[in-house]
Amino acid sequence: MSTGGGVRIHGVGPADLVRTAAALALAVVVEVGLRTLRLPRLSAILGVPLDTLPATTMERTEPVVVPRWARRRLAATRRALKYWPFGDSCLRLALVGGCLVRRLDPTLRIGVAKHDGEIKAHAWLEIEGLSLDPGAADFAPVERVGP
Repeated sequence: MSTGGGVRIHGVGPADLVRTAAALALAVVVEVGLRTLRLPRLSAILGVPLDTLPATTMERTEPVVVPRWARRRLAATRRALKYWPFGDSCLRLALVGGCLVRRLDPTLRIGVAKHDGEIKAHAWLEIEGLSLDPGAADFAPVERVGP
């Protein structure tokens, strides 16, 4: 008996499988780009420009609303990279996910923090100057990349 929802594999429907396949294909492009291009160039090509301007605190009365279509694409990115052989690093997630939601004009932000005596780096997406990653608040944005 059909429930009208179509065939689901591991709880993922056909449309989400297509989104995941698209994210996987884009991950291949990103992986090649990470190995052959400088990050500012790669991120610009993908439509997710690297923001190295000083971070500003925006006065907002309401949060950025991420549309459902964009949330589904970001979820597909996480699914695609979960078992990626080169790792599901935050940079890969931000580049692939940002490209898939580029209609929202996301920017890529890189930050650093000291945790347990070690310097850690993190990459995340921002839309309208606000982070989509709550963990990014622990990192100080880098204001310059490269020589």
